[in-house]
Amino acid sequence: MKTQPNLLLIFTDQQRWDTLGVYGNKIIQTPHLDRMGREGAVFENAITPYPLCAPARACTMTGFAAGKTHVFNNESASAMGEDESIAAYLSQAGYHTQAIGKMHFTPDEQTYGMDHLILSEEMRGVRTAGSLEEIRFDDYDRYLMEHDAWGWEKPPEIGYNELKPLVNGLPKELHITQWCGDRTVEWLQKERPSDQPFFLWTSFVKPHAPFDCPSHLTDLYAPEDMPLPWVSDMDGTSKNPYLASHRQAMEADLYSEHAVRTNRAYYYANITFIDEQIGRIMQTLEEEGLADNTLVIFTSDHGELLGDHRLWFKNLGHEGSLHIPMLAWWPGVIAPGTRCEALTTLLDIFPTLVNRTSEKPEPDGRSGLDLLELLTNPSSVRREVVCSEFYVAPNYMLHVRSKEWKYLFYQNGGYEELYHLLSDPHELVDLADSPDFQYVKEELQKAAVRWVINYGNPEIALDETGSKLKVMPFRPQEAKSNPRPFSRMPWDSRVPPSLLSIEQRSWFWKEMGGDWSGIIRLLRGGK
Repeated sequence: MKTQPNLLLIFTDQQRWDTLGVYGNKIIQTPHLDRMGREGAVFENAITPYPLCAPARACTMTGFAAGKTHVFNNESASAMGEDESIAAYLSQAGYHTQAIGKMHFTPDEQTYGMDHLILSEEMRGVRTAGSLEEIRFDDYDRYLMEHDAWGWEKPPEIGYNELKPLVNGLPKELHITQWCGDRTVEWLQKERPSDQPFFLWTSFVKPHAPFDCPSHLTDLYAPEDMPLPWVSDMDGTSKNPYLASHRQAMEADLYSEHAVRTNRAYYYANITFIDEQIGRIMQTLEEEGLADNTLVIFTSDHGELLGDHRLWFKNLGHEGSLHIPMLAWWPGVIAPGTRCEALTTLLDIFPTLVNRTSEKPEPDGRSGLDLLELLTNPSSVRREVVCSEFYVAPNYMLHVRSKEWKYLFYQNGGYEELYHLLSDPHELVDLADSPDFQYVKEELQKAAVRWVINYGNPEIALDETGSKLKVMPFRPQEAKSNPRPFSRMPWDSRVPPSLLSIEQRSWFWKEMGGDWSGIIRLLRGGK
């Protein structure tokens, strides 16, 4: 096996596994990722360890589950030191480590030991600022300012987690997806070190909501051709009041069938745009003579429900949210056309990358498996289940998946769902209450307890005996009023919060009158 190869990790954000041709999708156009799959390996059962952005990325970078990192939401600080990251281990082995795109490391100053970061963080340094003095611009913000386009990253009247199917206002050449592709190609051509191997993590913002279509791709997919979501009255979600509150918060039932199909068409268009950029990146590897000595892994931090079970976005344990694409490509090492049925997870990326160095670290509380060893000697690996979790008090959810079954446990109220994935891949019939399958549920519960003890956080997940999953009396979510239907972000400063009193409005409205351009003028020394 080749030693000290270059390592390229390509992420998308919120992409479900079944949105690539190589996974059997007959509608979507992803020729470059399909080629990667044909020339390398396709992992059929890849799962996110945590279906939320920042926690999934912390899991990936450290190899630890969220119960160890303590990154449970998009603001949490990691409990792991920077010396416990992929970047730290690779730096010690002589690698240059580079990040490009959306990292969503928390807090904002977190780098996980990366040597250099070129960031596009969805204007988070502006949106989360408490005052003008706290505003922080990232590299993509500054790029848009140079082109007099800052403030138009999203269409008017849309926030960062909405379902409204609108069109992005930027031309192709300024779009955040094009920028990420451009910066990656430029780095490979002009900026990569010539005297050491590199670890490059390129991470695209899209297809994360909102599903605002790139302006040049509005006609690529016809809404009427889009498949409808998987919905059933027998899927088990109606018995859980938490999921009812989730639907209410998403305002999903306000959207027509045409709007749902249009959202899916725009979601597909964003993925096709990313695929184009990945094709450019792969071509650059070949033109620069890097292809034969570069391991490339493509995946996503988590999926997107796209209306399945009348639910949207992520956080939950259903396939659309949990099941992610994962491809690996390395000419001469990974056999073309490999299809791997084994259960895999983002936690496997840590050992896969770090083990390419001369010194392999001890697992030390990590559950990950080396994907290349899994491909070369699959019989040596016995992994019966993979687990994923989500925790925002009072809601701790644990998802247990085997190749055949899926068990979803909701600590808040003790609600359960059980699906036989081989006969019911769309999870339309819940078997959790069926007497015929109690033995299956019990076995998956035992597997979950073992996983928590070995890799998770028993204090959060287990009862006082330490041998069973903890059940808490149901606590309903506190309902939050939305002054603007169809807009989940009342603080989104491009839309006048006309129904909010002046006392309820953000500093941005009080100090700037909601005028984006005022920020730019002030920072440039104007009035």
